[in-house]
Amino acid sequence: MWNPFRRKEQRSEPTTIEELLSYMGVNNTGAGEFVSPQTAESLPAVMNAVTVISEAVASMPCYLYALKEDGRERIYRHPVEYLLNEMPNRSQTPYQFKNTMMRHCLLNGNAYAVIEWNNKGEPISLTPYQPSAVNIFRKVTGEYIYQITDLNGVTKNYLQDEILHLRHSSVDGFMGRSPITVCRETVGLGLAQQRHGAAIMKNGLMASGLISTAEWLDDAKAQKAVKALEPYKGAKNAGKTPILEGSMEYKQLGMTNQDAEWLASRTFTISDIARIYNISPIFLQDYSNSSYANFSEASRAFLSQTLRPWLTNFEQQLKDALMIDLGSNSNKRYLIEFDTSDLLRTSQSERFSSYDVAIKAGVMSPNEVRRREGLPPYDGGDEFSQAWKQTVEVKRGDEQEQGASNGENA
Repeated sequence: MWNPFRRKEQRSEPTTIEELLSYMGVNNTGAGEFVSPQTAESLPAVMNAVTVISEAVASMPCYLYALKEDGRERIYRHPVEYLLNEMPNRSQTPYQFKNTMMRHCLLNGNAYAVIEWNNKGEPISLTPYQPSAVNIFRKVTGEYIYQITDLNGVTKNYLQDEILHLRHSSVDGFMGRSPITVCRETVGLGLAQQRHGAAIMKNGLMASGLISTAEWLDDAKAQKAVKALEPYKGAKNAGKTPILEGSMEYKQLGMTNQDAEWLASRTFTISDIARIYNISPIFLQDYSNSSYANFSEASRAFLSQTLRPWLTNFEQQLKDALMIDLGSNSNKRYLIEFDTSDLLRTSQSERFSSYDVAIKAGVMSPNEVRRREGLPPYDGGDEFSQAWKQTVEVKRGDEQEQGASNGENA
């Protein structure tokens, strides 16, 4: 019987070796910091880069197509399509599943999800696991065994066909490499700069100015001198001339050269993190050197330069794990593709201008345009425009008339 007052079971992820070494104060970089995928996220630039890329991929719908000789056709009722767009598992939405897989791959270089199959050979769930919970062994026959430990501490072995393995920047063709591990020194430098700034804020002298005098001041005189400057503090008292007693002299303290160099090094760290993930600094909230005329151009560059390799890798790995049956003699071919149209969504006037060209050229029908805009179809809207034929016929007629007139003149 269900008891609402029963103490709930608490489950937590086991501490990884990297986290344990970090807690012990061990370092693995020249800057004296311990860098791992877990500690690297404390650097805002890394956190922002991983979040921007993973959320962009996770927000895109992923469609299944059947390839035919005359093109492709989208498949709506299929177990794979249901997993990718409805419910990958009982605990996650499609957005959360894709976001988790991308974050694991961006930080660790590998992402793993267990595929559950039914008796018909159809995938019915995709459950991701932390890369730190996965160990891989290679058998003598060349097959790989994935040993996964769940949150309860139970270890289970899975065959290669039971795992969706997303990998990044692989050298041997099987195991991916973590960008954080490869560029450990750069991330360690950023963490050291961050720790240095925190130490200055905690222990450094942050006075805005100082009062100097040739006389010895006891506590009473010192308090009186400080109190004499109170009427001149704040923005509303800017420009007033302070009057000091005796030989007292007030000196304004500004930013030192060390402070300016520290701020410049922080900016350089952002640029380095952007290079690691091949992303423009504008998406890391650094607008100092923005070279894009508008955000739509930046979005196109973000899609083509940053997201396209990740999307292609994810698409092909999904297809390999879920759609390719080596034991089947079927000639059917499928395609899994992310829909990037929302990322390239421009202003309404630009979209309607491109729609007008597409309709007149016979590339799209009016109902296809309405479907993209989320509008219901109308009767007769599936017919394609014949305006392009009329244009061709008019041009041919003009050319024939011009040729005839040239012959008469000759």
